[in-house]
Amino acid sequence: MSPTHSFAKRVALAAFIVLLIASGFFLLAQAAYFFLLVFAGILLAVLFCGLTDWVVGHLKMKRWLALLLVTLLVFGLLIGSFMLVAPTIYEQADQMREKIPQAFNSLKEWLSQYSWGSRLVEQLPEDYKRMMPEQKEMLQRITGAFSSTLSILADFFIVIITALFFAANPTLYTHGFVKLFPVHRRTRMLEVLNSCYYTLKMWLLGMLSAMAIIGVSTAIAYTIIGLPLALALGLISFFLAFIPNIGPWLAGVPAVLIGLTVSPDMALLVIIVYGGIQMVESYVITPIIFQKTVDLPPALLLFFQVLLGILQGGLGLLMSAPILAVLLVIIDELYVKDVLESEKRDEFEKAQESGKAEN
Repeated sequence: MSPTHSFAKRVALAAFIVLLIASGFFLLAQAAYFFLLVFAGILLAVLFCGLTDWVVGHLKMKRWLALLLVTLLVFGLLIGSFMLVAPTIYEQADQMREKIPQAFNSLKEWLSQYSWGSRLVEQLPEDYKRMMPEQKEMLQRITGAFSSTLSILADFFIVIITALFFAANPTLYTHGFVKLFPVHRRTRMLEVLNSCYYTLKMWLLGMLSAMAIIGVSTAIAYTIIGLPLALALGLISFFLAFIPNIGPWLAGVPAVLIGLTVSPDMALLVIIVYGGIQMVESYVITPIIFQKTVDLPPALLLFFQVLLGILQGGLGLLMSAPILAVLLVIIDELYVKDVLESEKRDEFEKAQESGKAEN
């Protein structure tokens, strides 16, 4: 291959990648929420596909039957967990409203023992009960929030249906997407798609493992120290751990509030216990798990979370980590390997050829 032709090929490939990225950003800006929903469906499809492939490989079942079994199992666990926790939360809601004023009074007495605390006490409101709305008013607010959220139920079904369609016949969609590229690039694009699928699958495996460890350890720890609603708080910690960096600490807020309904000392104990769990999880458990699966640069992930959170709110924050994982794979495969490292290989081959010619 002549140097001119090789250079023109690299320029064309780089221009194509830049055009593809620019087009992607333009489409994302125009319909970002829709693409986030589709990506959420793809992520759920990866979970279904991974579990379905495992069932097919171990139980030798037909794929459609294995997919049906996996779907029923996943949603059965989710619905069962909700039914298990919801009655307890509902029963404790009214009790929490009565206990929080007592907790604030206890906190006020504890803070008054210190000079810095006395100044803080002066800023606290006197009528604590007004801080907790009536149960009927609370339900009205929740209902209003859901009714004002556009198409939330439709969005949920879009994600579910997209995931089921993708999981039922993933080859149909991957090969259909690959046909958009030139024939000589289709094999390479299939390799990139397989790398993206493997990355998402391993990220999900690592994330679900970390979520399970956090949820179980949190529920056990809260039970040991005598915190009410330990199971519910453990479940909250499990789900919010899906959002790296931010979610686990958000899960600590309701635990501290419930600790205040017992006493300020309990709230302080909750902070210590939950902080210890997060320290162990962040510096011991997570590095071990993601060293075997997919490890994302923490600073880059936090920046990406803030960016998508600002642009698309909660859904952007929720999808930021898996999207970043896929983007890193695409950049590594299509730019680093196919462009930068390809140039190094060409230079190395030229050097070898010139050395042979001299000999």
